[in-house]
Amino acid sequence: MKLACGCHCIKCKSINLNSNKVGAVEKDGYFVIHHTCSKCNTHFDHLDGEIFYSCEKCQYKIS
Repeated sequence: MKLACGCHCIKCKSINLNSNKVGAVEKDGYFVIHHTCSKCNTHFDHLDGEIFYSCEKCQYKIS
């Protein structure tokens, strides 16, 4: 899913990201997004900046 959030990869700074909405939408409209960079394959949390090497929510595993 492509989301227009203005994010870039926290590792290589690419803006070519595949995004997944994880979890429910909060009362304030916020929802958690995980991005996977199409350039360097880094998978990370939108706001926290945490990098995941595997993610059950997105079925992501580092290859």
